[in-house]
Amino acid sequence: MRALILAIVVFSLPIPFALAFDEGDAALLKTTNACPRCDLRGADLRGMNLTNANLEGAVLRDGDLKGSDLTGANLSRADLRRADVEKALARGINLSGANAAGADFEKAVLVGADLSGADFRNADMEEADLEAANLDKANRSGADFKRANLSRATMRGARAEKTNFERANLAGVNASGTNFSWGDLDRAILAGADLARANLANARIKRADFSGVNLDGANLKDTVLRLTNFSGADLTGARGITQEQLDRACGDGATGLPANLSIGICP
Repeated sequence: MRALILAIVVFSLPIPFALAFDEGDAALLKTTNACPRCDLRGADLRGMNLTNANLEGAVLRDGDLKGSDLTGANLSRADLRRADVEKALARGINLSGANAAGADFEKAVLVGADLSGADFRNADMEEADLEAANLDKANRSGADFKRANLSRATMRGARAEKTNFERANLAGVNASGTNFSWGDLDRAILAGADLARANLANARIKRADFSGVNLDGANLKDTVLRLTNFSGADLTGARGITQEQLDRACGDGATGLPANLSIGICP
């Protein structure tokens, strides 16, 4: 009797996440390269060729896409929470509105990708290539973009609180209205970036390149600016900035400053 009860209990347990995906959906994807809104949670798609695949709204939560080719694929509004997308080739991928919280995109190639409105909270984007990508209104709070390439990307009105951009390349980025508060921008390159109305309050910015940056209306209250280069930058309309902060930074004759404030010349 005890054995019978135990057997009933065992077979009544939920199926583990790794086995929860629909085998029929997986077969459909492999044969047609399309499976919108299908269930592929926990599926093993490592190294798979998914060029131009249609996975709009698909559930890929906890899935393994490491090293896969997602060039031009449509994953708009897909569920990629905690998915492994490390080293994937994903040029021009559509991830608009996707939920990729906690996902791993380390060293992934996302050049020209559409990530607008997507949720990347606590995602690992270290050394990812996001050149010219669209991250407008995306949520990247707590994500790790250390050494990532975001040059010429747009991230207008995005959330990046407590986000790590250490040594990242954000040259020419349009991040107007973005929230970088409490973030880490140590040694980051933002030459020529547009940070108008951005919130940089309490951010840590050490030895960074802010040359030619537009900071009109930006909030720099309690921001650490130690040894940061503001040559040619426009801080005339910056808010919350103090002389004490500028004494630890440097600029040149073309640096625009609020009235009554000054900055030393960079060596």
